Amino acid sequence: MTVSPGADNKRKQISFLIADIAAMILFSTALCMIIEIFVAGLSFFQSVGARIAAIPVNLITGRPYGWFRDTLFLTLGIDRSSPVKLFLGDTLAFVVFQVPLYVLVLLFAGATWKQIAVTSFSASLVFSLTGRPYGIFLDFCRRIAVKLLG
Repeated sequence: MTVSPGADNKRKQISFLIADIAAMILFSTALCMIIEIFVAGLSFFQSVGARIAAIPVNLITGRPYGWFRDTLFLTLGIDRSSPVKLFLGDTLAFVVFQVPLYVLVLLFAGATWKQIAVTSFSASLVFSLTGRPYGIFLDFCRRIAVKLLG
């Protein structure tokens, strides 16, 4: 029995949905707790509160970020053959998409404006360095999801 191309595309979309959300939750939890605690001076419990508050945000934004990244790559002509373009594209996508969301999460968690300013600036620097590693992690999660669901 053969599966129609439409069904294959649907499975791929579902795979990307699951992978994008899982990648966002896992990566941002680890990265942001380090920034919040060791750079901005949030207590462990404030950071846990921020990460709990971020779960719904990650659930809602995981796939839109993946779509944003895919669209940005397509628009800018970024293909898989240029490591420099991949680095620049992932860096741009991660910073532009994540920093405004991060500010909202910190506000919701009760961080002060000073903590938000320090953390957002620090996050921008860190996100600049972690955009490509996140892109690699996202692609890895997508490959696994496609294998498991496809």
